[in-house]
Amino acid sequence: MSSKLEPAAGTLKRKLALDGGRELELENVDPNNVEADVVEAMKRRIIELEDELAAQPPPAKRARKSAVAEAAPQASGSGNNAPTKKDEKKHKAHIKKIFDHLKKECRSEKVKFQGTPKSIRIEEIMEYADFEAIFKGKGVLIQPTPDNKPKSTVTIIEFRSKDQLKELFGDQIETLKGFNWSRGGFPHFEKSYKLGQCNVEVTHLEVSYSKNGMKCALKFEVQEEGGGRCGYW
Repeated sequence: MSSKLEPAAGTLKRKLALDGGRELELENVDPNNVEADVVEAMKRRIIELEDELAAQPPPAKRARKSAVAEAAPQASGSGNNAPTKKDEKKHKAHIKKIFDHLKKECRSEKVKFQGTPKSIRIEEIMEYADFEAIFKGKGVLIQPTPDNKPKSTVTIIEFRSKDQLKELFGDQIETLKGFNWSRGGFPHFEKSYKLGQCNVEVTHLEVSYSKNGMKCALKFEVQEEGGGRCGYW
């Protein structure tokens, strides 16, 4: 049976519960004549108290936790929906995944820079809350607006300038690379071949998000930096 210290009813005396249901008033313990079961009960109780103390945070930490707990109801009622660090990390991961995909597409053989703009489409599944956190307030909202399909479940946002694109992707948007390719075909009916690396710029981005499918589609318009060059080789 576990020992336990309890204040005696109506007094300040404390009692120690012993095995077999017996109780002993601590003030009546004779230090020169202590029974073995009393020593064992006190030993168990001391260990219990030490474990309880070890499980509690330091006083300063308890005070901080108490202050946070008191402030919590006010914060929850204030409508403050600031993203947590976990949310921010998740949003950065979405952006990184999209940009890495764009970077890979720009360097692929499917996107041959031959003096004309190219389109790259990327699709990403994300929850609406994440979409809003990443894209809301950026670029130019096309739909829904009060004048254009206000009840639509599809959101369309356009990014039309370098500054708008930087707000979304940061300075890394200026680090894209691709490859110049010969045109091939007419008049020599030759296959196109890789000529060399070139800098790539994004001239336009259209973002479309469907609430029903949680699908975010991004259509990038890209070209060689400076407009590229045309060539028949």
